[in-house]
Parts: sequence; structure tokens; C-alpha cells
Amino acid sequence: MFERWEDWMNSKWKVLIGILLAAVFLGGETAAQLIGVKTYYIGYILGAVSFLGAVLLGARQR
Repeated sequence: MFERWEDWMNSKWKVLIGILLAAVFLGGETAAQLIGVKTYYIGYILGAVSFLGAVLLGARQR
């Protein structure tokens, strides 16, 4: 049906999914810290990497 994955999912959806994933990581980290769970800030790190990856992916497509 689709020859390549990129044919099915264009760059706008990839960027949107990356930003939503960053929001989930950052929100999860914030919620965990509010209830007192020790997370070693991994949610902030994953959120930042996800957001930067989405931004770079969007910039690369231009």
C-alpha cells in the first residue's frame, strides 16, 4: 500500500508527535515530583531531547 514510511507520515505529524511526547515526559516528571517520587530528572531530560529532536526534524525538512 505504502512504499515508504515517510509516504504515510509526513514531517508535520512527526514534529507534532515529538512535541506531544515531550509534553507527556515533562508533565509526568512534574507530577512525579509533586507527589515526592525520586526520578533523577529523567523526565525533564527525555522531554528536552524529544522536543529538540522534533524541532530539528522540522528544521531539517525545510
